[in-house]
Amino acid sequence: MRNYLFLFLIILTLSIIACEEEQATSSSETTGKKSRNLALDLPEIRQVRLGLQPFPHDFSPEALSQAYEKVYDHSDLMFYHLDSGIPWTEALAGQPYHANFLADIETMVDGRRSGQPLYVAITPNQPERDQIALYRGVEESMELPPEWQGKAFDDPDVITAYLNHARFMIDTLQPDYFAYGIEVTCNFKTPQDTALADFLVLAAEVYPTLKAEYPDLPIFLTICTGSFEHDEIDILFDVAKQVIEYSDYVAISTYPYWIVPGMNINEANPDQLPRDWFAQWANLAPDKPFAIAETAYIAETLDMTPVPGWHVNIPANETWQTDYVSFMIAEANNLDAEFIAWFVPRDYDQLYELMAAHFEGAEIVKTWRDTGFWDGNGSPRPSLDVWDAWLNVPYEK
Repeated sequence: MRNYLFLFLIILTLSIIACEEEQATSSSETTGKKSRNLALDLPEIRQVRLGLQPFPHDFSPEALSQAYEKVYDHSDLMFYHLDSGIPWTEALAGQPYHANFLADIETMVDGRRSGQPLYVAITPNQPERDQIALYRGVEESMELPPEWQGKAFDDPDVITAYLNHARFMIDTLQPDYFAYGIEVTCNFKTPQDTALADFLVLAAEVYPTLKAEYPDLPIFLTICTGSFEHDEIDILFDVAKQVIEYSDYVAISTYPYWIVPGMNINEANPDQLPRDWFAQWANLAPDKPFAIAETAYIAETLDMTPVPGWHVNIPANETWQTDYVSFMIAEANNLDAEFIAWFVPRDYDQLYELMAAHFEGAEIVKTWRDTGFWDGNGSPRPSLDVWDAWLNVPYEK
């Protein structure tokens, strides 16, 4: 799946570029909060922030504008998930970044409202997660320049360039939460994996350096709750414990409608999940705050059978998505989590059709297509009512 994630993110970034000078604000879809009779046991105080990212459902200025409006109206945390390469050459030499990348960053700065809490995630790894990130130049996810090919995480140039890039992103975007690595544990096969040892060298340099320079900023890594490399949760725990040493938070990336260690998921019914699904990850380091740094849940059946070698057909429905959202937020609040970052506000049916027409293998990005709080037609789902009901509970930390 991770082999194709960068295509998904390329389209997002292209949308941002196309929309830089045109931020349309109108929409025929329903964006206002609706009320239904919800049987929710809500507390008087909410202790977890609820985050969305302005991920557009289509390749258009209107779609991007609608995505930003959803963030403004239906969250108290904006997040930017930047996973399409690092300007390695420029970052190492202290040279200006390409104008296209700077334009993307400017759009993000402009899109944030005054006083709006912000979570930013960058990463030194490729979508496969066990090699250094591709190059960000005139375009996203470009091939690494020759002098960077073959470099590992522990290479001194990689560490220096990445530190410089992290400083630039922090200084420019001024986040309230900062992840310096995304899903860093996904593809390590064992706790003795050579690539893991290399990554820990980078983390041991980057983390304390950034903490010394930005002592009041939460700085952390995000870890995976599943892997395509193995089905052993103990391996995931053991690997996570090593990287958490270089992280302020235990911050998880979890999409438990498909890959759950030790479970053969045959339908997206959250009742199948262990009731301690979130608590077991938080308990990896009870002395550190917990966060759900990336999550979503399908509301329509995920059929991957057209993809050669993928025998995946997972029934799903809106009721199960709603049940997951209820369970997730309640558990996060009980665990005193810092935040939840929901990946896709609206199903991106139109964006998927565009990708399918231009990219071979685009079928794979159906994985997240139908996880929105709004369906492909822009109609709100019942899960949005649960999300908004919690959002309306006063936040206090």
